[in-house]
Amino acid sequence: MINFDMFKGDGGDGTIIEPRKIFTTLTRHPRFKRPSDEQGEVLDGWFARRNEHDLTIKMNTGSGKTLVGLLALKSGLNEGIGPAIYITPDKYLTSQVLTEAEALGISTTDSENDMSFMRGESILVTNIRKVVNGRSVFGVKEKNIPLDAIVIDDAHACLQSIEEQFTIEAKVESQLYKDLWNLLSEPLRQYNPMYHSRLISGDPTVLLELPYWIWKDRSSDIVGILLKNKNLDDLQFKLDLLIDVVDLCQCAITARRIEIAPRCIPIDVIPSLSAARRKIFMTATLANDGILVTHFRADPKAISKPIKPKGAGDMGVRMIITPQELNRDLKFDDLKAFCSDVAKNRNVVVIVPSTFQANQWKNVAAAILNKDNIHEGIEKLKAGHFGLVVLINKYDGVDLPGTACEMLVLDGVPTYSSLIARVNAAALEGTTGSNIELVQRIEQGMGRGVRSSEDRCVVLLWGSGLAKAINFHETAKFFTEITKAQLKVARQLARQIVLNKIGDLMPVLNYSFNADADWTRVSKEAIVQAPDTDYFYMEEYVGGQRAAFDFARIRQYGRSIEAMQAAINATPEDSVKGYLKQQLAEYYHYVDRVESQKILLSAVSLNNRVIKPIEGIEYKRLGTPENQFIDAHRFMSRFPDGNDLVLWINALLDDLEWDPLATKRFEAAVHSVGQFAGFAAQRPEVETGKGPDNLWGVGAHRYFVIECKSGATVSELISKSDCNQLLGSVSWFNQNYPPANSALPIMIHPKFRFGPDAAPANDFRIIDTATLLELKNALKSLGVNLGTGNKYRSRDDVGNALTSADLIAGRFEARFTRAFAR
Repeated sequence: MINFDMFKGDGGDGTIIEPRKIFTTLTRHPRFKRPSDEQGEVLDGWFARRNEHDLTIKMNTGSGKTLVGLLALKSGLNEGIGPAIYITPDKYLTSQVLTEAEALGISTTDSENDMSFMRGESILVTNIRKVVNGRSVFGVKEKNIPLDAIVIDDAHACLQSIEEQFTIEAKVESQLYKDLWNLLSEPLRQYNPMYHSRLISGDPTVLLELPYWIWKDRSSDIVGILLKNKNLDDLQFKLDLLIDVVDLCQCAITARRIEIAPRCIPIDVIPSLSAARRKIFMTATLANDGILVTHFRADPKAISKPIKPKGAGDMGVRMIITPQELNRDLKFDDLKAFCSDVAKNRNVVVIVPSTFQANQWKNVAAAILNKDNIHEGIEKLKAGHFGLVVLINKYDGVDLPGTACEMLVLDGVPTYSSLIARVNAAALEGTTGSNIELVQRIEQGMGRGVRSSEDRCVVLLWGSGLAKAINFHETAKFFTEITKAQLKVARQLARQIVLNKIGDLMPVLNYSFNADADWTRVSKEAIVQAPDTDYFYMEEYVGGQRAAFDFARIRQYGRSIEAMQAAINATPEDSVKGYLKQQLAEYYHYVDRVESQKILLSAVSLNNRVIKPIEGIEYKRLGTPENQFIDAHRFMSRFPDGNDLVLWINALLDDLEWDPLATKRFEAAVHSVGQFAGFAAQRPEVETGKGPDNLWGVGAHRYFVIECKSGATVSELISKSDCNQLLGSVSWFNQNYPPANSALPIMIHPKFRFGPDAAPANDFRIIDTATLLELKNALKSLGVNLGTGNKYRSRDDVGNALTSADLIAGRFEARFTRAFAR
C-alpha cells in the first residue's frame, strides 16, 4: 500500500496554504469548477494580509462569500492556525454553510465537542447566538474553548443578534419593570414631572432616555435589582454579559417597557471571540464599518482597508420601480390588490418596518414572518409557489434565490424596534452616518431577491420616504455604484411607462418575470459599466468613542474624557458633536458633576435632541411671521426643482400617519408643515424638555399650541391624561408669553371625543382622522400646484396657492380642525 502522506505540497512543511491551490486539491461537487474572478481576487488579497488581526472582506450579494470564508479558514488550519470557527447570523444560514462546505469537500462540524474541531482538522460552523450569550459554551470571562481563527459572515446581521444579547428588556407586566420603576420614578418626577405623569398614565407616545446622573447614581441599586430578578427569561442569558458595565449603560423608558444597553459592546467578556489571532468580517459592499469598532472592538486602522474585488462586481438583474412616482394618485389599497393578484402565480415578498404595518397586509398574506417562524416560511418560498409573504423588519440575513422571490416590495422606510436604537437615531437624524445607515438598510432589503448573478427580481418601492431616499442627493449618493446604475436604468424605464392604474405595470414586469433577453442585456450592461469604488465608511469619532468606553470600564475617567474630546474634535457635524458631548458629560459626571452639567448644556446648543440638563434650558420665545408668504417662499427656495418639492411633500405626508412606533416622525412632520406654510414653528418639548410638542406662530401675536397623539391607535376616546397634557401646554404658554399673545389649543388625535373623566377647555380644537386626511389632501394638491412649472419660485404664486389651500392663519382652524365632543 502506498503512503500518500509522504507526498509533500508547496508549504514550508509540505502543507498547501494558498487558497487557490487548496481549492484544486478538494474533492468537490462538479458545480465548483474554479473560484470566480471576484473570489480569486479576494482570496489573493486576504492571503497577502492574512496575518493582520482584523480584516474586512466586502463582496456583493451572491458573489460567493461563503466559499471565500471557508477557504480562508482552511488555509489557516493548514498553516496551524486553529481551532477555526465560521459564524453565521442564525441557525438557518448555518445549515446552508454546512451544505456548501460538504459540496466543496471541506471538513466541517456543527458541534463544538467534535474532536476534529478541537484538533484543528475541521471548521466549526455555528450561529452568533451560540457564541455570544451569558452562558456561552465558549466561556464568559474565561476561555472554555480557545479559538484562533474566526470568520463572521454577514457581520452586520450578526451585530443585530449581539445587540439583542447585550440588551436587557423589562416589560411592564414583569417584576423587573416594577422594581426598576420604583427606584427611578421619584428622581424622574423631580427631573421632568410632565414625562413622569405621562408614563404613569400609560401614554404610548412617550419614549424617554433616562438622564445619566439618575442612572449612574443608582447603579449599585440597579445591579441589586438585576441580581434579584436573574432567573427571569430575559436575564438568564444576558446578565453575566452586562453586570460589570451597568453604570455605563443607557436606559430608555416607555409606559410598556424599559431597555438597558451599553453604548459599546464589551465583547471581551467572550475572550475566545475577542482574542482570536485572525478575525475576518465579511460584510455587505455598503456598510457603516464603524459598528465593527463599537461592537466587535475591531482595530479602526485595519478595517479601514477592506479587501474587495476590482470593479463594481456582478449582481442579478433588478427591475426597480417606484409606482407613486409614475402616478401620484395611487393608494395603498391599489398596491395591495395588485400584489395579491401577482401572488396568485408567483412568490411576492413584502418587507415592512413594523408589526403595525404588517397588519395592513394581513388579509392578503399567505404568511407574516417574524423571528419565530421565518425559517419555516422561507423554506416554503424556496420549495415552490407560496404566494404573498410579509417579513417584519428583516432587511438582511435572508436569501430568496430564483423563484423564491420574483417580486419584492419595500413598504415604507426602515425603522427601529429597539428603544435605545430609536433614541440614538432621533439624536443623529439627518447626519451623514444616519443617512448612510438608512441607505444601507434599504439596499440590503432590495437585495433579498437577487442572491446570485443569475437571479432576477422586480423591486417595488412604496412610500414617499423611499422615493425621497433614492432621489435626494444627501441620501442617493451613498448607494453602491451597482445600485446607482440599476436606478439609472429604472429612471429610463419609467420614462416609457404610462401608468393610469397600477395594473398597467404588468406588461412591464413581464420583461423581468419572463427573463426577456433585451431587458437582461440592458440591465447587465449597466452593471458591468458601473465604476469601481472603495465602499468604506466609518465615522471619524468611533475610535475615540470606543477608547473612552474601554477606559471607563477600568475607571480611568480622565483618559475617557481625553478620548471623548478627541472624538468630538474629529467630527465636523454639529449634531454629532452635540451627541458626543452628552457622552463626554457622562464621563465627566464621575469626576466633576458641575462641569458635567455645563458640558451637557453646551451639547444641547449643538443638538437639541440630547438629554436636557438638571437646570433645564432657557426658553426662547417664538415670534410670529410678519409676512407668511415671504417666509413660505424662503423655505421653499431650498428645493432645486418642482419634482424635489413634490417628493418632499409626499414623504412628509407619509410621516403624518397614525403609528405608535413613529410618533417622533409625526411631530417632526407637523413642525415641517408649519414651516412650509410660512408659519414660525418650534418644538418646545424636544428643545427644552417642557411645553407642547409643536408650537406655531401664525401671525399677529396668534399661536397654535399643538399636542400630537399619533400613537393613540387603540384608543376609542381621548384620555384624561392627553387632555391634561394639552391643558398643561396652554398653561406653559401663558407662563412664557405676555398677555398680548393668544393661543389656540389643538390636539391631533384619531378620535374627537373625550373620555368622561377629562375636562377640556372650551376652546380646544381637534385634528382627528377625517380632518387630518383633509389637511394631507390639501398639502398634496398644494405640492402638485407649486411643483408644476416650478411655480414655487414665484412669491405671488406661493401666496395665492397657500390662500387657495386655506393654509393661512384665518382659515386653517375652520377647515382643518373640528370641535370636540363628550
